[in-house]
Amino acid sequence: MPIWGQVELLCRAVSEEGRKEAELILAQAQAEAARIIAEARERAEKEHESELLAQTSAAYAEAKHIVDSAELEARKRIMSFREQVIQEILEALQVRLKEFRSEPAYGDFLMSALREGIEHLPGKAFIVELNAQDLEWVAEQAKDWAQHQSLAVALKPSASTDGGLRVYTDDRRLVYDNSLSARLKRNEDDVRQQIWSTVFGTERKPG
Repeated sequence: MPIWGQVELLCRAVSEEGRKEAELILAQAQAEAARIIAEARERAEKEHESELLAQTSAAYAEAKHIVDSAELEARKRIMSFREQVIQEILEALQVRLKEFRSEPAYGDFLMSALREGIEHLPGKAFIVELNAQDLEWVAEQAKDWAQHQSLAVALKPSASTDGGLRVYTDDRRLVYDNSLSARLKRNEDDVRQQIWSTVFGTERKPG
């Protein structure tokens, strides 16, 4: 075969081999591209799902925060309203206690407050301070009772006592404050609890 014919066959062979090689490379490239695209699509879907999940979680957290904040604000307003009601009732009670001083039963209360104060203090001699007007209510009863109990009880007027009385030991080292304001303060928790139960129909929880 002439040399040119051999060269042409050789070129054809090289061309054919090159075509096959190119087809193989192209097929591999297409397969790799398909794999990359599939992986990218899968990754994108996962990232999208993750992003949606994060967005959903964030939205839920925000909604819960809003609800919790609203509930907290509502509880604060309810507690504030209840405290306002209780304060108004306590103020009304203080007014009622002042009115009580003009009632006949007030004298019995003063004697009861006197006995209670003396029972809480040691000794046999006591000083009792009370409002000058109240002193008139109880002077004779207190004198008779003290003599019967073999006690020395000195009643003294005091402008600082607006109702009820204060009982001191003879040396004034100890005092039992049974004034109306002190009694109310001393029993305020019980009074609040009673108001809470009566007005709101539930038992007030501590704190």
